[in-house]
Amino acid sequence: MNRIISHLTGILMLLSIGISCAQTLPFHLPEGAGSFRLGIVNGTESRWLDECRVKQHQQTFTITDALWKGGEIRLTVLPLSDTQGFMVEASGQGLPDSLQLCWAFGACDETLQAPPADNVIAPAACADNVFSIEGNAFLVYYGKVMALRTVIGIAPLSSVIRLSDAHRQASPLQLWESGKKTDSPVISARCSWNTDEKLYFCFYHQNERADYNYYLLPDLFQKEAK
Repeated sequence: MNRIISHLTGILMLLSIGISCAQTLPFHLPEGAGSFRLGIVNGTESRWLDECRVKQHQQTFTITDALWKGGEIRLTVLPLSDTQGFMVEASGQGLPDSLQLCWAFGACDETLQAPPADNVIAPAACADNVFSIEGNAFLVYYGKVMALRTVIGIAPLSSVIRLSDAHRQASPLQLWESGKKTDSPVISARCSWNTDEKLYFCFYHQNERADYNYYLLPDLFQKEAK
């Protein structure tokens, strides 16, 4: 009986990892624990990646757009095996040197039934989110007062992170410039990108086995890829 239970537990863990890996743009943590949206800034123009031409092969997304001409951006998203969460590897090929990566995170609300069909980070789900930002990392508090939950985010070291207004997501630049006076706070960021290098993001619930910093992410990505 114990052997059967152990076998079933292993199957359930694999199913859970598979479900959390079934991502589309933007990326979402399970159980309403947050949405992660990526964009590109090129001079005075900007575009959310989910608005571009996206080809998906398993959990790798290849993205092209006129904003960066003949180049391509590649995103690979992997679930974390030690906790609920995921990480993203971003790489580029043939991209202009002037590009910056822009990203946003928010909508941590366990009552959220489904992400909006228009891909925005749901403003109504941001109302009770409280952010603590430290350098290239942040912590989000959300949920009921007596049962607060937390999500940790780790971004590339060059990220400049600020509070922004989830009501203003027409473009990455509009969100970046929106200001922090809002009833629906999200964080947005811009980071420089030498597109010869790979950038990493990680979002997760912290526990005794999952406590990361940016320098660990490349090796963690290789581990989860196996």
